[in-house]
Amino acid sequence: MAALNFSRPQNLQLLVDSPDSFDIREFKVTDGLNMLFSVDLVVRCSNPSVDFEETIGRAATFRIETNQAVYPEMASPSWSGIVADIEQAASEDTGLSTYRIRLAPSFWLLTQRTNCRVFQQMTDLEIVTTLFTEWGLPFENACSGSYKTRKYRVQYQETDYAFVCRLLEASGISYLFEQRADVTTVVLRDEPEVVAPRALPLDHVNEPTTGRIFATGLKATRRMRSGRSTFADHDPRLPNEPLLGQASSSQHPLESRLEAFTYTPGAFKFGNAGPNDTPTADDRGRTRTDSGEAKLIAERDAAARIAASQHLAFKSNCLELRAGFVLSLANHPTAERFKKLLLTQVTISGTHNTDVVVAADAVSGELPFKPAQRTPKPNISGVECATVVGPAGETIHCDEFGRVRVQFHWDRYGKMNEYSSCWIPTNQPWAGEGFGMVNLPRIGQEVLVSFLGGNPEEPVVVGRVFTNLRRPPFALPEAKNESGFRSKSVPETGGYNLLRFVDTAGDELVEGRAEKDMRTRVNNDKALSVGRDRQMQIARDDDELVGGNQRETVAKDKLSRVFDSMLSIVGKDRLLKTVGNMISQAKAHAIGAEEVINLTVGNSIIYMDKDKIVIKAKTVLVNPDVSPNAESK
Repeated sequence: MAALNFSRPQNLQLLVDSPDSFDIREFKVTDGLNMLFSVDLVVRCSNPSVDFEETIGRAATFRIETNQAVYPEMASPSWSGIVADIEQAASEDTGLSTYRIRLAPSFWLLTQRTNCRVFQQMTDLEIVTTLFTEWGLPFENACSGSYKTRKYRVQYQETDYAFVCRLLEASGISYLFEQRADVTTVVLRDEPEVVAPRALPLDHVNEPTTGRIFATGLKATRRMRSGRSTFADHDPRLPNEPLLGQASSSQHPLESRLEAFTYTPGAFKFGNAGPNDTPTADDRGRTRTDSGEAKLIAERDAAARIAASQHLAFKSNCLELRAGFVLSLANHPTAERFKKLLLTQVTISGTHNTDVVVAADAVSGELPFKPAQRTPKPNISGVECATVVGPAGETIHCDEFGRVRVQFHWDRYGKMNEYSSCWIPTNQPWAGEGFGMVNLPRIGQEVLVSFLGGNPEEPVVVGRVFTNLRRPPFALPEAKNESGFRSKSVPETGGYNLLRFVDTAGDELVEGRAEKDMRTRVNNDKALSVGRDRQMQIARDDDELVGGNQRETVAKDKLSRVFDSMLSIVGKDRLLKTVGNMISQAKAHAIGAEEVINLTVGNSIIYMDKDKIVIKAKTVLVNPDVSPNAESK
């Protein structure tokens, strides 16, 4: 390497709050766009027993002092962070020990905390900056674009770092590190390619010379890629409308035929104002499918694929190069191709007594740069238990679509209220256009929640379970032969409706109960067959209206008992026929007719109308000494 005349550092410094002094022998700094920088050091120390517990996590700064006499225009780079690793590699009889130390930015600490958390009605950028603020990370939001709110974002069993990276990638935002005084600052940029370029281009040379800042060993690579990015989503509000976001990234005849298709439920839902509001469903912000954002998602993916397929690598002696720098190369046969480059990764390596080699990777700065969506979203392959929640004082909390809100048992931040989750669809046995079945989970009930495509941000209630606080309506295991439905009055009064089935052999039973009213409507025929006895008890009135004929057949005796008055009104004729005897007994008996009364027994007749009474018989007795029945015998 020395033969190529790379720059040699004047001094290497490791500043760490420790009583021990470390002499740097080797170093390697890896700094990348959208990645954590790493400073790997091999050091020697006179202490063979460095206290690891005291050293780990300490603030530290690695500094390379440049030779200002040879390179007066080159600043001395430094990286500040914490001691992430320390290893004792060797211990000599001389008392000197060799250690390997790795420095990482404070941002690295986010890789060490795994969490489960819910964020609602926030932009991805707002969520990221919220986490940075909670961690106390020095950061700068240098994004120029505006971002729409997301209805529901979930961090599930993933590190804070993975969650942050996933959100930044989804929004097309890059992060990089800038050293400001003795502090490393995280900088967020959505257009890293438009920053001010390095004032002077790097001269490309084949034979480097001392005292000249240069680039050499340039290698350009082009890889084949998918030329079309297509994203799809489904919106229950628009079930018959295909939702696609598409972007083309290549005119190459073969690449243009290669499509990268991704289906992600909920990907196109953003905060959006407009008509067709549903007040309850939109109680905390209006979220709708946004076709404009769908296209942006596809365009970001296409830009990331372009960046990954066009790669430039070179070596340099410029120690101030860092990921995120924009610069140009001069004096190259195809310099026009490299008039604007965005550095995506820089590696600086060397020893205490050799030249420092800077290896850089770059992409074209003429095109929009977007990070690849490489951080996977957590996948929940099974179901989760959750508790249905809602406002205080309510028993049932739902929106126009029968959706409910829940709090997951892993959510340590929720307050068990209507703010614990987004609206979540509930599985129903039957769902149609204005028909189906509805049975809503109530506040406090335990539900089983699945996730569309395993996406924790697309939950669906698929079942319910009993708990110690929410026990079954039938005493178990004693009533294990029973099944059915038992509801509960709202607000709670102790009342309920019931449909119960008893399947014990010999004692089978179907029981129905209405806490108050019960209405049954049959639009055509109804048949009722009772194999044995039938009992019906009505506490008050019974009204029956028959629009046509009514027929009643009693195979044996019939007893009708009325404890008060009885009124029978016949609109036309009435015929009463008794095969045997008929006895009518009353305290007083009045018979009246507007036209005629006609009594007939055999050939004997008593006829009455308005004007006369006719008695016709073989013998007519008036006040006889014997009863008529005795005489007839």
